[in-house]
Formats: sequence, structure tokens, C-alpha cells
Amino acid sequence: MNQVYRTLKVEIPWRLIEERPDVLDTVTRMYLAVGEYVKRLLKELTGKEEPRLTAEELNRLLTPDRREFARRTIEEVFPKYGLKRYFVDQAKVFWRDVVFYRAVPLNAQLRVEDERDMSMAVLVDLKSGVVRVRKLGIPPFAVELEKSNVAWIRRRLEEGARLKLAFVSVDVKRGKDPTYGGLYIALVFAREVTPVEPKALVVVDVNRLDHYIKVGLVADGRVVELWKLPKKERIQKLERIHIHISQLSKALARVDEDIDPRRALDLQRQLWKLETKRYDIIRDIVVDAAREIIKLAREHQAAIVVDTVEDGTYRELKEGNWSGVKKHLLDGLGQLRRRLKESAQWYGLPYLEERLYSAVCPKCGAKMKELNNRRMHCPACGFRAHRDNVPMIWAEKRYQELIEKTKQPVFSSVPTATTFLTL
Repeated sequence: MNQVYRTLKVEIPWRLIEERPDVLDTVTRMYLAVGEYVKRLLKELTGKEEPRLTAEELNRLLTPDRREFARRTIEEVFPKYGLKRYFVDQAKVFWRDVVFYRAVPLNAQLRVEDERDMSMAVLVDLKSGVVRVRKLGIPPFAVELEKSNVAWIRRRLEEGARLKLAFVSVDVKRGKDPTYGGLYIALVFAREVTPVEPKALVVVDVNRLDHYIKVGLVADGRVVELWKLPKKERIQKLERIHIHISQLSKALARVDEDIDPRRALDLQRQLWKLETKRYDIIRDIVVDAAREIIKLAREHQAAIVVDTVEDGTYRELKEGNWSGVKKHLLDGLGQLRRRLKESAQWYGLPYLEERLYSAVCPKCGAKMKELNNRRMHCPACGFRAHRDNVPMIWAEKRYQELIEKTKQPVFSSVPTATTFLTL
């Protein structure tokens, strides 16, 4: 049995933030204190403040003998940011979780009906549909749960999960130039799961969206089902939006804001609206694709094998000389991988990322050439196939090897990331 985790993100509305500047101030100070603590701890462990570590590597480093250093660091850092004793005590107890979540874990209670309020820092009240936050050294505040949030929580309860902890933090999109969004409350649910003994493989070929996501069910070394996602109509809609965004961006660049400020503002509003729409469509495509893939794997007790390019290659593609329209079609693919991995973990499904080549001949191993319409040809042995089918043929060829690889332990005993899923 392994303990697995899923996290629900509840956004704190801007209206509340504007009305309660003390909430923004407190959460920001928590975020800064945690950031300094994590940097100092990681420097002690690795010699670097921001090392690139996998969750498994970090988990191995956070051994019990490091606890005393972590506690001393928390005692030194947190008071500098005006944080009260409650935060210090919580961080000292959950010193490892602070590193994984980059936030201070808060004790939490889930009230389904009329259970007695246990006076914890976060109360999730399903009956009234609110999350109440208190004990932060400021007056309590409440955030309404959307109906989808309530339904998500009830599904997790039906699956045997329990609310483990919560935290409040700043929404940060990391990258070369990190951007800071609003505030959110995260609710972490945990449950025990028995890993599935794989009887088949669900192979996922992650392409640019206009080339679709190819999914194959491989059993006994043969592809028995093959389909692609999403529907053609959704891709066509995305392409139209991409073209419109490109046109608006060019028009905005030509407008002199000093001469025609109203025109510039109107164009900017249209651009924001379209970009939001584009983001929503890609998110929905990712959610739907992940849901279908997980459903297929659960029905057949299959391991999930994702054929994906390395992160460096992915960055090269994003930064290449393609048009803006084609670059947009790479968005969401990293999100799909993360969502599949976390969902697979939740249901005990083995998950593996393995390079299954589309340009290397599965028959003789030679490099193939691409003909028209994504057809591949091997000049060495004459093998021919559609580019999207080549990884499936590799999966057939390596079937037993991949089955054995997916049987190796992959689950961690701690949350590996803050992932917000809606499956």
C-alpha cells in the first residue's frame, strides 16, 4: 500500500483581496519566509540555493538527521517576516512538506454535515459551501466553493480519501521570468492505494496538438485499440483563435498609444479575451484527454507509457523558427504529462516516460526520412509507416521490457508537487 495525494486549488477572489489587504500582506510574508527557508536548506543539502532536483532526489536528501538544521533555520527566518508562533510551530512539524509545497501547511478539517468545529486553521464546510481560514494572526476570512469544487471533493471522499492539510500561498508561474498571479487556498487529500499489477500498456504519443495525441492500447505485444485526441473541430477552433491573436498583436504594435489610447486599450482587451479563451480550450483538451486515458488504463489494468521529447528538445521546439500559430500548438503538452502522472499515481496505475522514437526504424534501427503527409520511410530496409504509428510499433517490439519497467516502484511517500486536478 502507498499513500498518494491530490490537491484542489481554490482561488481567493480579487474582490476579497482588495477588501482585505491584510490577507495579501500575510500570505506574501508567508511566501517570502518559506522561500528563504527553502533556499537555505537546499544550499545546506546541495551547496546550491536553487538546484534542479526531482522529487525523488529531494526526498532522499530530506533525511531525519537534517531536521534539527531545518528547525533552527525556521526559528531564524520566520520571525524576520513578522510571522507568529503558530506558523513557526507548523513549519517545524511539517519541515519536509514546506519544501515540497513551498508553503506552510495548515491543519484543516472537512465538515460534511453538522460535525463539531474543531477550531483548526482551515475549515472546509461542504454543507454551506465555503472554506474558512483563521488563526493567521488576522481576522478570519471565507471563500465560497464553486459547485465543481464541492463535486470534486465528494468524488475524492467516495474514493476513500481524507483531507490531510491545507495551505494558503501565492500563485506563481515559474520559468525564465516568473509571473505572480493571485492568492489561493490549496486542499491536500490523501488515501492509501494498492499499486496495479499491469496486464497491458496504454501508450501515449504526445504530439503538437494539430498532430493530435495518439493513444494505443497494447496487450500481449499487439496494439488492440488505437485512437487520437482531441476532435478535429477543437483544433480548427484553436487555429482560428491563434490567427486572430497574431493579427491583434500586430495591430496593437502599430498603434501609437499616445495618439490613440482608446484604440490601444480596445485592442488590448480583445487580445486578453482571446488569450483567455485559448488557454481555456487548451486546458479543457488536456483535462478531457487525461480523463479518457486514465479511464482506459483503469478498465484494462494497464500501465501508462508516455512517449515524450526531452525537456531540452521541447524548449528548442518552442523557441524555434516556427510561426506563432504552430508554437501555440505545443502549449499544454507538459501539463498533460504532469496531469497523467499525478492521476496515475492516485489510482495506483504504473506510469513511465520512455522515448519511443518516431524517426528511428523499429525494424532495423536506422534513421528514417519523412515523406509527404507525415509518412516515414527507412532508406536502409524499406520500412514505411505513418509517423504517429511508429512509436506504437516500438511499444509492440519492446512490450515485455516496458511491462517490467513499469513494475518498478515509482510512488513517493510524500507529495511530489502541487498539482491541481479535476478528473
